[in-house]
Amino acid sequence: MSWTKLRYAEETYGDTFLLISPFLCYLKTSNAELITQITSRRSDFVKPVTNYKVIDILGGSIVTAEGHEWKRHKKIVGPSFSEKSNKMVFEESLRQTNGMLETWRRGDGNTMSDFRVENSNVGTATLSLHVICAAGFGVPQLWPWESEEKLNGKELSGYSGDKLLAHHTMSMKDALTSLLKDIYWFAIPSSPSQLSMHPVTSKLYLLTLSEYLPFSAPKRALKAFNECKAYFTELVEIKKKELYLGESEKGTMDLLGPMLRASTEGSPDLQLPDPQSYLTKEEIIGNSFIFLFAGHETSANSIHFTLLFLAISLATQRKVQADIDAIVGDLPAERWDYHTHMPKLYNSMVGASLNEQMRLVPAICSIPKISSGDQNVRVDGRDFVIPDDTFIHINVVGTNRNPRYWPKFKSQITGKEHDMDDFVPERWLNGAKRESSDKLVDGLETASFETSTATSLRGPEKGAFMTFSDGPRACPGRRFAQVEITAVLAAIFQRYSVELDVGEWASEKELKDMGKVERKALYDVAIQSAREKIRRSRQNITLQLARGDRIPLRFVRKGGERFGL
Repeated sequence: MSWTKLRYAEETYGDTFLLISPFLCYLKTSNAELITQITSRRSDFVKPVTNYKVIDILGGSIVTAEGHEWKRHKKIVGPSFSEKSNKMVFEESLRQTNGMLETWRRGDGNTMSDFRVENSNVGTATLSLHVICAAGFGVPQLWPWESEEKLNGKELSGYSGDKLLAHHTMSMKDALTSLLKDIYWFAIPSSPSQLSMHPVTSKLYLLTLSEYLPFSAPKRALKAFNECKAYFTELVEIKKKELYLGESEKGTMDLLGPMLRASTEGSPDLQLPDPQSYLTKEEIIGNSFIFLFAGHETSANSIHFTLLFLAISLATQRKVQADIDAIVGDLPAERWDYHTHMPKLYNSMVGASLNEQMRLVPAICSIPKISSGDQNVRVDGRDFVIPDDTFIHINVVGTNRNPRYWPKFKSQITGKEHDMDDFVPERWLNGAKRESSDKLVDGLETASFETSTATSLRGPEKGAFMTFSDGPRACPGRRFAQVEITAVLAAIFQRYSVELDVGEWASEKELKDMGKVERKALYDVAIQSAREKIRRSRQNITLQLARGDRIPLRFVRKGGERFGL
């Protein structure tokens, strides 16, 4: 309901309501004040980690840990997301954007200055996987038309391309893509008795049984699992050797680096004096998979939906391009500097657009918590008690669209008294300074691109923007995603305009014969169709267009636009 009926429950029952049954107390909220109390009191409102065990298939991780275990993971994993990592992400994202655009340009019937993309999410998903493989693990990947010479000696033989090592039957990229696509098979228990088994054992048992079933997906998932486990195990050993030999700085491995240092300081067999100071090999692999799992599809979807929103709102797209022109001009993307250009791009209409997209279409609809004991809270000047063992859903969609917390105007699209359901990036501009205590809230350093000047993007009220969650358990990869998406959008819109493809309603010849009024009417039809498809999106792992839905786009060189001028 959070997504399919936007704020229906909130408008009926209020921003916070409690459902009582003989079996469960259930609380749902989109109140920023209450959300801040829930997310900041980590011991009082705990994460239902059993709900996340499906992603432990390669080992325990920071996502599924709680209590002292979570603190240990956080202490070691936190430094992975540093400014050094951000710089790597920025540079690799720019390189991969060129690869994605070139791949699209090579499609049938496309030209260098005008090309149609049937489903841009396929390209953005590949780009995002390439970025995290290279910037996070030192395993750069190639687009189908690229050769290994493109990597200038930075490739990792047997991992960066399609050449397989003797004992592998899939490339690393193919194995990861397949596992991420079919991971839902690991969430299906084979029988009630299996639920008490270790999650990996239980799911593999199910997949083994599936060998006798007439379905290809579980067999494919099992094969991908075995391949990914082997690749990650081998990769950790390779990177450990590089670390011992002092070679790690020659490449990129900033996400793996802190974890490997925590595992190799002291004796090689990981038997360190303080068990809180290291990760086991299985935990390193588990966290590595989580970085890929969480950072791949979420960033890809965000880039995809931002392209759609900007194609729908051409006037906003022109503002984005104007800001990019003012910041980087004609400077080739490969010469952009992270410390010089990233802060300006993020605090412009580029960053405003990606934040607005994340406000409207967050990766997940709700964040679950469970109260540990009766908990006193204060909401709107009144004191309440949330009973012990209450299941809580923080309504991410409802909070992000709560008119109580955002600059708003009457909607020009829906006619509502507020425009919370509309794509309006300008609401993020000209905001107050961000909180100086930001790094104390989530345990991460404040990135250099999140400046504290009068030109910074608006810092929404605490607890009002929940796309990355909040508090100690906020998404540690937030800045990784922000850097990647900003770089990709800026590199695209520096050179191209993106329009909805209208081929479903008019041929190229018919379009050429149309006047300005007719073209606008035609584009309005395409806009209405695109908006309906976005609203039909469904949450699989993340919110995505419904199965079978496509919103084709056309990329044209700036100056060659056919609509919106």
